[in-house]
Amino acid sequence: MKQQESPAKNGIARVEKWEMRTAWPLFLGSVAFVTILTWTFFNEGTREDLLTLAIATLPLLWVWFATDYFVRLGMAGRDRRHFIATRSLDLASLILPFLRPFLILVYIWRLPVFRHGSGRAQRVRYILTITLFTFMLVYTESYCVWLVERDALGANIVNFGDALWWGFATIATVGYGDFVPVTVPGRVLAVTLMVGGFFAIGVVTATLVSELNDRIHKAAQKIKERREATEHQADTG
Repeated sequence: MKQQESPAKNGIARVEKWEMRTAWPLFLGSVAFVTILTWTFFNEGTREDLLTLAIATLPLLWVWFATDYFVRLGMAGRDRRHFIATRSLDLASLILPFLRPFLILVYIWRLPVFRHGSGRAQRVRYILTITLFTFMLVYTESYCVWLVERDALGANIVNFGDALWWGFATIATVGYGDFVPVTVPGRVLAVTLMVGGFFAIGVVTATLVSELNDRIHKAAQKIKERREATEHQADTG
């Protein structure tokens, strides 16, 4: 007789099916969230009607994300601890405002095109994830630096555009020096951005090298097989 799955496994299965169905809408919603959020940073104080609409839209999107999380939590049933542990970034992104841009990473991992696939598809997913992680890291760090620097005495990072430029220059190790943090929290954030940049570059490089090695190995294997087939034909001929 076929053994019945435990309620916990049934709950996780329901969660995964729900995540498959809602992956694309929530991913597009997270992109819209970051886009609107960025627009409000760059247009603060102008176009008050559109700015009011944008600010009103952000909480609605957040409520959508939060509702999705608690729906899945309810579906998990008795295995809620496992659900919370394996989806900690979902919860952290909802609780901490400065982590909300990372919702893009949360939802892109659910997309069916990346969730199931060959080894090459998985590598593409990792490279895309690390690239998005790098952009979101720069975005979040720049936002935090802007918050702690904009009112500081002698600060030159006084708007989000300057902070974003500083963030990309820092993670790329260019270091123009035109914008620099002057506060202790700002400098601490700068160090974490530098470390995160080294980590991201290292992971992408390792993944690309692994892909290149696999292709070289497969090409060498095909050449070997053709050579053996030719030698076999010569011997039998």
